[in-house]
Amino acid sequence: MMIHSSRRFLWWLSALILLCLPVQSPFGQSERLTTLHVTVLDFANTSGTAGVAVWNMGRGFPEEIELAVATTYADITDGRAVAEFDSLVPGIYAVTVFHDENSNRRFDKNWLGVPREAWGVSNNVRPWARAPRFDEARFNVAAGLHDITIHLKR
Repeated sequence: MMIHSSRRFLWWLSALILLCLPVQSPFGQSERLTTLHVTVLDFANTSGTAGVAVWNMGRGFPEEIELAVATTYADITDGRAVAEFDSLVPGIYAVTVFHDENSNRRFDKNWLGVPREAWGVSNNVRPWARAPRFDEARFNVAAGLHDITIHLKR
């Protein structure tokens, strides 16, 4: 008899705990997300596309694109490209961009590792003789709409 009543007690206790847990509603979810709007300027021409990647960690930054949170290729018009990333969770991010002039979806470099295509990162960081680091390009994104502008250089 004692075992049966303790099982019943545990069942009721579990049900009560589940009822008290907060419910995640899809309504209002978008209020806690952010849209990142990236404008890229200073393209030398309109050939190809702009490869844009959003990162939330330093691992693989800036070139291991498969580790980025989101990527897109944006058309270039009048020396500018615009990319938009919806439904990002607020937090710390960095953005990389390159002018994919030959549309091969790779950041082309010569045999020494020097870029052959124009590039840029958030905060417009341009270290000399090395790739930028995530901590130099990172910025905080709150819920809502966040705009950044990146200038390309070769």
